[in-house]
Amino acid sequence: MISDEILSVVADIGQLYLKSGFTGDDCPRYCTFSKCTESFQFGDEFLGVKPNQNIYDVLLPFNPELYEKCVDSIYKAIQPQPKGMETQPKELSLLLANNFQTKADLQKVVERIFENLSIPNFFTVRNPVLSTFSAGRSSALVLDIGAYQSQAAAVHEGYTLIKQTVTAPIGGEQLNELLAPHVPASLLVGKDPTSLFKQNNQLRDIKEALIGFDGQGAVTKYDLQDGNSIQLSTSDTIEIAEKLFQHKDNFKGIDHMLIDVVNSSLADLKSSLCGSVLVTGGSSAIPGLMNKLNNKLQPLAPSLCKIKLIQYPSTQNRQHSVFIGGSILASLSSFQSMWIGKGEYQEQGLSCLDRNVCFICYLKFYQSHRYSYQIYTQFIILSQSFSQDIQKQ
Repeated sequence: MISDEILSVVADIGQLYLKSGFTGDDCPRYCTFSKCTESFQFGDEFLGVKPNQNIYDVLLPFNPELYEKCVDSIYKAIQPQPKGMETQPKELSLLLANNFQTKADLQKVVERIFENLSIPNFFTVRNPVLSTFSAGRSSALVLDIGAYQSQAAAVHEGYTLIKQTVTAPIGGEQLNELLAPHVPASLLVGKDPTSLFKQNNQLRDIKEALIGFDGQGAVTKYDLQDGNSIQLSTSDTIEIAEKLFQHKDNFKGIDHMLIDVVNSSLADLKSSLCGSVLVTGGSSAIPGLMNKLNNKLQPLAPSLCKIKLIQYPSTQNRQHSVFIGGSILASLSSFQSMWIGKGEYQEQGLSCLDRNVCFICYLKFYQSHRYSYQIYTQFIILSQSFSQDIQKQ
């Protein structure tokens, strides 16, 4: 579908949080938990519900019905429903971050988006690619430290090298569990799903306040709401954070995940990947992590390859990199022809998803014009001149 301007929603539905907003936003407008109750109350809504209600994850395991409800809740949250209307037409297109485990999962979502939600246009791009765009680049080695797992992926000219991608079942939520022995037993009462979820939220807040590398945690004392406090020694905070690097079973540490991706890539890509390392995800904000990772990677890098970690302008940019990359991409006037319209879906069926191949060709054509990728805030401005070049041709 080709249009001069298409208003769109950008959504990143992760393992723990969902983040969404409009095209051009520099941070999400709606951010909450990607979990719901039996009555489809999403995010913060179910924190006040009665105990003993089951809490379901949208992605773990993948549930297409919950995913549809989740997308619908995003539209209602950022585009309030007019009074007197039971249903609201979805006039905004959807750019969705693709973190699905299988193509079949994506196909199920596309069917529901077009047939049940009546969204006019849709497109999806993999998370590592969007994170790369958020840093103003087209190629990078991306490490995403998520809630329940970490992923290392190579992105080359806007394409994720799937066969080289490495995942491990280690993330921020595993670090929360290690804090449990250090907190008062009064915080860990209640075994029903709602109580357990609230307890884990409390542990997450404590982790974000105390945990760090080399004594770089923000504080060593955390004040509880009941007037008590928790205090951890520097050795305790470092020991918990070190779990991201410790060898256990088949997991060799997040540093070895990145090196494994580099070593499995083509020889002529290794140097460029090592020189553009992006670290994203909520747990990437742990104080001292970047220095620790850099020191670990330097001796592991292949010969003649120099490790360079790309710094984001702020911690917020690092944590919301997938959303920011999607917001930038959907703002490009030259991207508007890439949308998959509902009419196209009705005519071609799920084969319309093969448009991702065209998207890669588009990126390579964009790169051939040699525009600067160095400052992502200039990305949208540069796209205007690119659109003019296309029209001249």
